[in-house]
Amino acid sequence: MKELATNTYTFAECELDLTRRLLLRAQRSVPLNAKAFDLLVVLIENRERVIAKEELMELVWRDQFVEEANLAVQISTLRKALGEKKGEHRYIVTVPGRGYRFVAEVQNGRAKPDIVPDIVIETHTTSHVLMEEEVLTEPETKSVIDTDWAAARAIGSGESGLAAYNFDVRPNQAAVVDIAPFRNEAARRPRLRYALAVASLMCLGLAFGIYYLNVTKSAEPFEKIKLTRLTNTGKVSGVAVSPDGKYIAYVLGESEGNSLWMQQVGTANNVRLLPPVKAQVWDLTFTPDGSHIFYSLFAYGNANVEFFRISSLGGISETLPNIKASFIAFAPDGKRIAYVQSDSPAGQNYLVIADADSTNQQTIARKTQPNTFESNAPVVAWSPDAETIACLVNHFEAEASYSSIVGINIRDGSEKLLSEQRWYDVFGIEWLKNGSGLLISASDKLSGGNQIHFLPYPKGAARQITNDLNQYDSLNTTADGESFVSIETNTVNGIYIGEAGADANDFAEILSETGSLHPLVWTPDGKIIYRSNKDGGANLWTMDADGGNRRQLTANAQVDARGLCISPDGKFLVFGSWRNGKSNLWRITADGGNLTQLTNGEVDVYPSCAPDNRTIVYQKGLLTRQMLWTVPLAGGESVQLTEFNAKWCAVSNDGSRISYFFIADDKWRFGIISSADGSILQRLEVPTTLNGPSTHWSPDDQSLLFVSTVGNRGNVWSLPLNGSPAKPITNFASQLLSGFSLSADGKHLAVSRASTTSDAVLISNAR
Repeated sequence: MKELATNTYTFAECELDLTRRLLLRAQRSVPLNAKAFDLLVVLIENRERVIAKEELMELVWRDQFVEEANLAVQISTLRKALGEKKGEHRYIVTVPGRGYRFVAEVQNGRAKPDIVPDIVIETHTTSHVLMEEEVLTEPETKSVIDTDWAAARAIGSGESGLAAYNFDVRPNQAAVVDIAPFRNEAARRPRLRYALAVASLMCLGLAFGIYYLNVTKSAEPFEKIKLTRLTNTGKVSGVAVSPDGKYIAYVLGESEGNSLWMQQVGTANNVRLLPPVKAQVWDLTFTPDGSHIFYSLFAYGNANVEFFRISSLGGISETLPNIKASFIAFAPDGKRIAYVQSDSPAGQNYLVIADADSTNQQTIARKTQPNTFESNAPVVAWSPDAETIACLVNHFEAEASYSSIVGINIRDGSEKLLSEQRWYDVFGIEWLKNGSGLLISASDKLSGGNQIHFLPYPKGAARQITNDLNQYDSLNTTADGESFVSIETNTVNGIYIGEAGADANDFAEILSETGSLHPLVWTPDGKIIYRSNKDGGANLWTMDADGGNRRQLTANAQVDARGLCISPDGKFLVFGSWRNGKSNLWRITADGGNLTQLTNGEVDVYPSCAPDNRTIVYQKGLLTRQMLWTVPLAGGESVQLTEFNAKWCAVSNDGSRISYFFIADDKWRFGIISSADGSILQRLEVPTTLNGPSTHWSPDDQSLLFVSTVGNRGNVWSLPLNGSPAKPITNFASQLLSGFSLSADGKHLAVSRASTTSDAVLISNAR
């Protein structure tokens, strides 16, 4: 007999509920991520001893390859959750060179353990076969009648008479056959031989069935994985693997731009295929025969993506002018491609198939706003049988915003749902070449990091393959389906403060975290409000300009990264939030109170507070039909401001003008309209290095400030409205820049910079 583990552990002021997976401290729920919870359970259940780091990692991250730093991060998370102060070790003690031990006194919980019998599972089978034979004693008459079959029909050999057979097969033992004597041996032999043959066949059938089930279960793709790092530059932004798995092509971020390289897997042999270019390399894929590499370039300043083809051995790139898309997917035979093509003016996009040279285009499905195909990520995948194309559909509905994975039949355009699950931030979809399912790079919850998931086909629930603190942003599989490559990204963000125009060395880092630290704004009294994932969710925090007095303003606000503004009087903050399942604008007071919803559109983002302390200008729409609207700060009806596409708005300091970003004549531009009537006042060409939506007016309203990115280096630039050339106002030599804010007096600049390491990894089945 065994005792089941107790439902609850109690220690000090804490209570750990295993059934509800809940940690209470002082009768209040304490948020814990799944791995931190599992780690705490392991420590408590093994509290009588020191547990080595290796054992902890095996128990908590079973069948996964993770770095030891993950364990240290989760231990730190637990100490904070349990209320340990610096230098205290009331609960978890680190034993140098050995591991960790839980030292607090623990009591079992409220629930009394249930007593259950031992259950022993063996790979052998036990058959119980019962045969009864009745022999009538009438003269000249003999009859044998079967009266009971307990498990299967079987007749063995033995003596005549009433017989019972027990085939008891146990591990490491031969089958034991117990046969009662028969009185008439001549009458029973043929039946007994026949029954023994049938019983043997049944035992073989049962054994084969169990073997088949075990093999089938063990063949589940990527239940155990092996992770191999293929590059170590920390600056890889795209990767593809050749069908035979022997080579990878990858994009390397350099100071002069992005370059394309080829590497032989398992060696240090790297060959540059393309020199650095001032463009983003979006798509990267081998043809199914491995002879060529297709890639797309999004050159700074251009409105459209351009596609190219180059031999896997290098040489001159060939332009493919007819592909009007950002990403493509090859059919299994390599003769056709599929992609999503957008028609923003019509508010539609289309799933298109064409020959590999981009001729003979055919639209097989179309979507109309607000629910459209995703076109800005590699999320189109052709099934191995060439009958179905998996793709992503974005839903912007009244109740929620999310993405779903669907399959489109290429013959009739019919659609079926491939996953019941709602997805967020999907970065890649790939079929396994045997058709057993799909790999997905995505988050399965709001504000979550991207991990790799396996989705069985034709049905089944998705299963997470990777589970660590890194992010996995791309996918590409080998032809045998045994391996795939991805980009493993680890990011540390920092907020830096310095005088506007100061040298990079004069900027001081006041905050550093692993999660996002933007958007951010200055308050009129010189504090900084910023978005952080420190508590496990996306919330707003405040701190002094030197990084002191940090305090959380919101709880469970699910703050969107797309925009944050503060009213000029400093009384209110306006931000996007996913609280209702889609991004709308919400308002709080400066101290974090009085949370109020302001808008209820399909997608409402990038708010800008007008200097009248009464009006908010914002962008409505995300993928198509992006227009500017206004809403009262006090709440009320929204009013449309523009009839044309416009996004990334900013209100001038005097309130008379509004800037926005748009595309015209295949060029990037800033536009300026009147706040009073929406009339267009000015249009400016945008420097080709513009990167991201963070736009602000200079203190004198004579320039627009924006983020410029070249390679892996981001800076703040100023574009004068008088037509003079743009010029930088920061000179950072490294790190990307996520966002910035200028203080109310215009003297200081706060910037959010990201130190990112991203490398190509190979993830394989480890069987």
